[in-house]
Amino acid sequence: MRLHWLIVPAIVLSSGAFARAQVNDPYYEPAFVDGAQRPADSRVREQVAPRLIAPKLEATRIPLPATVVLPGEPDEEDHAKPKMRIGYTIDAPPDLLSNARWHRLSFSTAGDTEAPVSEGRICHLELYSPGAVGLRLQMQGKLPDGAVMYIYEPNGSVVLGPVKAKPDEYGRWWAPTLWGRGIGIELLVPSKRALREIPQIVAIACLYAGVEPATPPGALGPTVLGCHLDVTCYSSWASEARSVARMLFPEGGGWFVCTGELLNRTGTDFAPIFMSANHCISTQASAHGLEAYWFYQTDTCNGTPPSLNTVPRTDGALLLKHHTGADWVILGLYERPAGDYYLGWNSGSWGSGDSATTIHHPGGSYKRITFSTSNGTLTGCGFDLWDTDISVGNGTIEGGSSGSAVMDSARRVRGPASCAQFDGYDSNGNPIWRCPPLWAGYGRMDVAFGTIRWYIWEMANPTYADRSVGGDPGNEGSSERGTSANPFNTVYEATFCVPTNGTVRIRPGSYNERFVVWRAMRLERDGTSGIVRIGAP
Repeated sequence: MRLHWLIVPAIVLSSGAFARAQVNDPYYEPAFVDGAQRPADSRVREQVAPRLIAPKLEATRIPLPATVVLPGEPDEEDHAKPKMRIGYTIDAPPDLLSNARWHRLSFSTAGDTEAPVSEGRICHLELYSPGAVGLRLQMQGKLPDGAVMYIYEPNGSVVLGPVKAKPDEYGRWWAPTLWGRGIGIELLVPSKRALREIPQIVAIACLYAGVEPATPPGALGPTVLGCHLDVTCYSSWASEARSVARMLFPEGGGWFVCTGELLNRTGTDFAPIFMSANHCISTQASAHGLEAYWFYQTDTCNGTPPSLNTVPRTDGALLLKHHTGADWVILGLYERPAGDYYLGWNSGSWGSGDSATTIHHPGGSYKRITFSTSNGTLTGCGFDLWDTDISVGNGTIEGGSSGSAVMDSARRVRGPASCAQFDGYDSNGNPIWRCPPLWAGYGRMDVAFGTIRWYIWEMANPTYADRSVGGDPGNEGSSERGTSANPFNTVYEATFCVPTNGTVRIRPGSYNERFVVWRAMRLERDGTSGIVRIGAP
């Protein structure tokens, strides 16, 4: 049975009678874990497509400035980091929702025909930007109790939601992306809630790339999709493909696409540990705005991919650990991922001549596969890398492929895609990727392992949290291990480390955190006295 925890203000935890974990600072010997498939749920859940509450409601329509393509950023002479910029953020016009036309509506709770009929207020707001291929809205403030929000395509073809607000420490959160030149928002607020309590739209992501196709097949340019191999054509890699997600995330004022994967760990408890490249996501702000798209791939070999608006997605993540030198980052997904295969890994040395395979989302497009050969170590793009050679006909690596895992002949991860060879720039300043690139570099797991191992190899149980410790600055380092001597300084970090059905021991204090725990675990106070408050300063 899976336990669902919602952490809210002033939860008080009782003490338990567990012994403290033994402190151990091990010698970093190579380790490995094989991949695993998460079992299917025992219960069959009916999938119901969301629908608008009032589909025929008159909308307030607001034009936005045209979305334009921005030039790329220069890289090194003959190699580039295959991270792809596809958009930028603009400030939203003020008070869009407050100034929209609101209508009175009678409704019953959650569609329950036997529930009392209530009266609320509802609005439709639609925004349009010529040249956009996608739009995303940043909100300020939480949804009032009883409020319901949907994001929709103005032509009525797509409805996403109901939206769950996940505010950051500043009260801001990103609603789901709508791929198209227009985006609609439906918001229902119970009458007892004043309109001044609704969240406001404070920023808008304008996306100009990242959908099919960026360049005609076979053409050389910023993308080289004609050189790619459809992963669906290689059925022996179907399981590993289910671990891979297309990533969309903010960084500064820009929006980028990369690739990431679910990572298995000792005990195979299917904790939502997600790996990618550190040059993709290296801050909590970027991780919080992450959208991971699952199963964006064809159903048949060289078939037609689905619409991005229709595939499952996971919103938001906590940055757990990263390693700049080896270009590694591991994240804890806020929600249970739709992907159900967790890749194995090997932290040992990797000799030349071994087969190397990568599954990725080049240019933000649907899932492809690349075959190469390991060629020892490499220093490039400022990283410690594994070098791989790619021959003609075996696929390629390009922008959007960053973070995709290279797997050895045992199908264990060795590192994330960090940089590859390219042939200069187009007129917009974007790298022109080689077809094939001849070589690609992947961040070395054997270098990063001392930092990331505490979430995937030696997870402490009990796992300790203590708000009074300084922790790892920027979560880069190994002083936070979840042990009694090296606890995490937030409870949320500890909940991603603890094995399923394990115990998180929390030292007394006030933890100003709000989060959802959806794996089975036990939360206990550490010691015989004191109060633990979660969700309050």
